[in-house]
Amino acid sequence: MTRSEKKLFVEKFSESCGSYPCMIVVRQVGLSAEPFSQLRKNVRSAGARFQVVKNNLAKRVFDDGGVQDWFKGPLGVIFSEDPVSASKVIEEFSKKREANFHPIGGILNGKNLSKEDIKKLATLPTLDQLRGQIVGLISSPATMLLRTIKEPSRGVVGTLGAYIKQQQGE
Repeated sequence: MTRSEKKLFVEKFSESCGSYPCMIVVRQVGLSAEPFSQLRKNVRSAGARFQVVKNNLAKRVFDDGGVQDWFKGPLGVIFSEDPVSASKVIEEFSKKREANFHPIGGILNGKNLSKEDIKKLATLPTLDQLRGQIVGLISSPATMLLRTIKEPSRGVVGTLGAYIKQQQGE
């Protein structure tokens, strides 16, 4: 790489680090082309971006010595808007290839993440799953209300209606 190419890499890498709330550094040793292309495909499907980095150039972006220690050996960086989706992809991919691929650390909204933090993130529901759960919770009471209106003998409305009828002597 020429000096200008190195400078351009550092600028673009720094820009990526600033524009995504989540960055996860992964060690990738000895992956052949097929699993590596599958990893890239999985990362893209999660709405994230994978980038192979040159360690010495990546270190220039970070002042923190703890983060700089991550950049040793063959690495890749995953940038994502959704840290849970990215963590799930990493965990799923590393299950079969623990020796060749695993997370080292990451940064989420300016705070450092450990390997354990990334594993915990992978256990959480994704943003889309949470949205589905919220829609389900919101629509569930409406569905129950419609059902009880159609069949007043069911549910809370039916019970209250029966109590009122009993009190009125019907």
